[in-house]
Amino acid sequence: MKKYEIYIIELLLFISIIMFNIVYKSVLFQNIAIIVLAVYLVSRFGIMKDNNYLKNTVIKMVISCLLVYMATIYILGLIVGFNKTPVSLSLDYFIKVISLDAFIIVLEEIMRYIIARNTQHKKIPLVIYTILLIILNVIIEISGYDLRDNELLFIFITTIVIPTISIQAVCSYLTYKISYVPSLIFNLVVSLYQYIMPIVPKLGNYLYATTSVALPYVVYYTTSNLLHYKDTVEVYRNKAVRRLLYAPIFAFLIVLVMLVSGIFTHTMIAIGSNSMVPIYHRGDAIIYKKVDVKTLKEGDIIAFKKSGRIITHRIVKIQKIDDNYIIKTKGDANNAPDAWEVEEDELLGVVNYSIKYIGYPTLWFNDEYTGKETE
Repeated sequence: MKKYEIYIIELLLFISIIMFNIVYKSVLFQNIAIIVLAVYLVSRFGIMKDNNYLKNTVIKMVISCLLVYMATIYILGLIVGFNKTPVSLSLDYFIKVISLDAFIIVLEEIMRYIIARNTQHKKIPLVIYTILLIILNVIIEISGYDLRDNELLFIFITTIVIPTISIQAVCSYLTYKISYVPSLIFNLVVSLYQYIMPIVPKLGNYLYATTSVALPYVVYYTTSNLLHYKDTVEVYRNKAVRRLLYAPIFAFLIVLVMLVSGIFTHTMIAIGSNSMVPIYHRGDAIIYKKVDVKTLKEGDIIAFKKSGRIITHRIVKIQKIDDNYIIKTKGDANNAPDAWEVEEDELLGVVNYSIKYIGYPTLWFNDEYTGKETE
């Protein structure tokens, strides 16, 4: 009986996907449909207690894989560049964008778990549910592509369809084999990190498709190995978790060293004054990109070196004298332009991104040991 009720729920989910994404195109009604179906499943079947003894280990593995993934794509971002995201610290943004999407993902994962636990000897209901979530996510993204164009069709398949299949498949695998908690963590991070991070790597279609498929595979591979060696689980678990936990630490240190050292096109520095308020404040960090002086224009914010200090101010005037460019700058919060002029050899780059608060440790270190700070 349970199996047939679940089939009916899945049929209703399919109808809602068609009705509210193709016929009427209403995200609100689609979300309401998911909420109603999830509430019914919970009230009808309940959420079975999860006693899988491998759950905590798999959670650690999933988190470690996600940290390695984030570190990897941000290292790639140092080479290929970054894009700004519409991230806002406002309560309205948090409620409308992050919390609602997170709530729907939580309900989807709870529904996946209930279906998996109530049809353990029949995988077909879980497979159907996975396919329905793939269809839902693909349809949501399809509006931005003209699939009559062969190139756009190929891009859509490689950057949307295949990654979506990979993500939903590994979520169902984790739920079926372990618990809904690892799959929930995985789904939340991969779906929402771009709405939380102020900048995201500009990976391009190829790198994005590759990394988006690689991550689910790594999660599947590590989990399946753990299950395979469950007879010697203590030994395998300790080794695997230790390796995975070390990896993000080393990756983070690599990213930090690369950003601060300026090895690649992007460099991160801390802001030591309030001369550019309200664009950024003391304690914020900015990332500047090395550029040709010829590409600069009035209004750009640049980083440059003067008397041993790195300064980030806005260009108010550019002059070309003979073969040299002379740049006049001003801090947004200052009443007058700077007393100096910036020459080509003093230019470090153009400021593209700022990140709140994370520059404070650098400032404290500089204040304590060097007495130098950026402005």
